[in-house]
Amino acid sequence: MTSTPSQASPHQAGGDLLAQALKEVAVHAARQAIRSRSFKRNSLLKPLDIILAELGRYPKELEFARDSSKGLIFDHLKRIRARVSEAAIYEYVDLFFEKVLKQALDNHTGKLLQRERSLRSAYLVYVRQELARVFMERKRAASEDEAFAQLEAAEMEESEEEAATGSLAD
Repeated sequence: MTSTPSQASPHQAGGDLLAQALKEVAVHAARQAIRSRSFKRNSLLKPLDIILAELGRYPKELEFARDSSKGLIFDHLKRIRARVSEAAIYEYVDLFFEKVLKQALDNHTGKLLQRERSLRSAYLVYVRQELARVFMERKRAASEDEAFAQLEAAEMEESEEEAATGSLAD
């Protein structure tokens, strides 16, 4: 039996729910600058990676993993950024636990951790899309393509600076 667009299977609906939940978390991260200093991949993923690592360490202790994620993300960002909103970080972590883990995955940390690589990839796409929108809203880019080009240029520039600094240290 094939399903028509109006008759999505529960698996498809869950997948859509997961995508929507992850997008909501990514939009919040982009809008609230919940990332390390730069627009590089690792910088954008660091807060999500902290949550995933805590869930990997404490898969049965969700409240503890939630609270420790809040503290670890705040401490990390406070160490490397001038302005950090503790409330925005707490909301980010709460969004992840409520929308992604609870609503989309029924609190199954095993399912979440099995999909870690895909979650990270999709999250990165969603964050970059939202950052492009932010760039356009703030008149830093005239189009989405220009915004993506600026994100790539910033990433390349940061990589070159790191390489130059690293070669000077040798």
